[in-house]
Amino acid sequence: MFIINGDRHWQYVLVDSETGLMEFSQGPSSDSHAQGWNKNDKRPEHKFLRVKGGFLAVNIYRKENTPIVEFIHYDVDGAIVNKEIIKR
Repeated sequence: MFIINGDRHWQYVLVDSETGLMEFSQGPSSDSHAQGWNKNDKRPEHKFLRVKGGFLAVNIYRKENTPIVEFIHYDVDGAIVNKEIIKR
């Protein structure tokens, strides 16, 4: 299970140290709306932290019978700024 939210004004990936649960935030759709978190306050639970706008894409597929989930953060211009690939 993963948590995906869009109710934050920054992009991030968090991993809960006790459960391993991952949370992904897509961030705002514009850089001008990015706010609410200090970009220098990167904590141990952050795998990725970016106080900027953009969007999040999620791809789910199988490769040689292995389920794969890709979480890809993009900036407002469509450039990839973070990619998490999870194989289970």
